[in-house]
Amino acid sequence: MAPISRLDHVVIAVRNLGEAAATYRKFGFALTPRGIHEGKGTGNHCIMFARTYIELLGVVDATGAEGRLAQRVKARGEGAIAIAYGADDADKTCAALRAAGIEAENPKDLSRPLDLDGTRELVRFRNVMMPKLNLPETMQFVCTHLTPELTRARHEWQLHPSGATGVAKIIIAHDKPQDVAAEFKTLFNKLDNAMIDVRTRREIENEAGAEALKDAPARGIVGLGIRVNELDAVGAMLSMGRIPYREAGHRLIVPASGAHGVFLEFAED
Repeated sequence: MAPISRLDHVVIAVRNLGEAAATYRKFGFALTPRGIHEGKGTGNHCIMFARTYIELLGVVDATGAEGRLAQRVKARGEGAIAIAYGADDADKTCAALRAAGIEAENPKDLSRPLDLDGTRELVRFRNVMMPKLNLPETMQFVCTHLTPELTRARHEWQLHPSGATGVAKIIIAHDKPQDVAAEFKTLFNKLDNAMIDVRTRREIENEAGAEALKDAPARGIVGLGIRVNELDAVGAMLSMGRIPYREAGHRLIVPASGAHGVFLEFAED
């Protein structure tokens, strides 16, 4: 049995967290209040769905930015920089990863404060990092939510004006897709809530259009597929926000240049 079975979230690095939040609200997403990673120098807004989410991550204190994610944000610039897989038990998953031949670090406890109606709560995680995986420009780790009731503490966080319901796929560009696919196969047979789509950059351009990949990295995560209830609602939100997008079959594509380094592909379930 493969060590991993589901996607938890995708991390998008942004230069200015406030500006990125404003942009993604124009796409028709509801965002969580700003969260601060104390002692790390980073902050976030999350786009919550029932089983997955997107994390917009930015450096909010340049002098205090520490840790691998903060360093990656500063070095990489904007774009999707991390895939977080989900697990119910970090220690068991760590052991399973090692048994499969994957170098996994010991689980590490992390937390961030959350203010709810004047009460300060602590959202807690337990992460397993996998630093030796070969996917370019991308961190991969396993995230266990120790306080899941706080991660999605407000139902309205999942009520997106665009009708978005989840991350459907992660689109990855690579010179040799078969090499990355082989590594993914060691991690999981098939994710039960999303797919990983690895192709050459030219193949992705042929389908999504060359303009979609402008400002996306040469390799690594270049796009995200988003499930929505109705494409018309998404198109209305994008038009209202004066967001450039392209219709491609039964999809609407916002280029990476307009979405902080990763193109968004909206499609109905």
